[in-house]
Amino acid sequence: MMRRLLCVLSILLLAIACKPSNTAPQKFGGTWTMRLGDRTFLVLTLTEKGDKVTGSMAGPSHFQVDGSGARFSQIASDAVKEVITKATIKDDRLKFTTANSKDPSDTNDYELGITGKDQASLKIVDAPFDAWPITRVPNGSTATVFTGWDAQRSYRRDDTSVSNLEMQKIYEADQNPRQNPAELTPEKWVVINREDAERRIQTAKLLADGQLHTAEDFNRAAFIFQHGSTPDDYLLAHTLAMIAAAKGDEGSLWIGTATLDRYLQSVGKPQIYGTQFKPGKDASQEPFNRNLISDSLRRELGVPSLSKQLEQQKQWGEQYKSADGKH
Repeated sequence: MMRRLLCVLSILLLAIACKPSNTAPQKFGGTWTMRLGDRTFLVLTLTEKGDKVTGSMAGPSHFQVDGSGARFSQIASDAVKEVITKATIKDDRLKFTTANSKDPSDTNDYELGITGKDQASLKIVDAPFDAWPITRVPNGSTATVFTGWDAQRSYRRDDTSVSNLEMQKIYEADQNPRQNPAELTPEKWVVINREDAERRIQTAKLLADGQLHTAEDFNRAAFIFQHGSTPDDYLLAHTLAMIAAAKGDEGSLWIGTATLDRYLQSVGKPQIYGTQFKPGKDASQEPFNRNLISDSLRRELGVPSLSKQLEQQKQWGEQYKSADGKH
């Protein structure tokens, strides 16, 4: 009797184990997110049943994206949800259309392609830029669109809110010996210039390795190459300053003007903003084209007016005269 009961139980367990699952594997189903740094920008929710896919996409109610598809700006702080009205599957690609809930005639066409385990690309059909990478969140997890965007700054997919500690240390080492420029002797400048060259090598490696992400990172890197020795150093510094400004740091506009002035001087052209004062008792700005950039434009860039620059020139001269008296 006992042997017969065990046999029946074994048959039942085997039948249960062999019973096909009602849950089909999900190729597209689940919750997918696109992030800008550590902030969730889009949430795509898909339900897949056989060859049918339904769902919705949530994201900011308004934003702008540049021609490369990498930089996002003017992002609204409120999120809207668009329902998927049509979807078709072909191999590893899902084509779908979403409609504005307030205006059904306002539609957008997308193509989602599977690129790996829980990884996919999301392409806006007819957009001039490449698809965006998206990630499927684990089952049971939820995702919501970030709503704390700053409409005055821009964001990138590789953004991070944490600045690079090594870049901070390099920048501090660059600034420390320059706190009292009038007291720097030719002998001290020899040491500083040698150390500046090493700091440029360190910063170039951080750039090459993709270790700089925040506006603060690029602002600091701009100062390092501003203290370079070649026109290319100054052009790179200008580029880094523009990136910092594009990431929302308006204060980087000044280093952007200073790097351009220094580049112009290095190739034998007059500076145009008046940010560069030569060391010495007269603190000369020459050559300087004072007529190209108006004081109103200087104000927009955080550059002192021509009259303020005259005051700066006198102050620099007085500092050097005072330093000469100490030597």
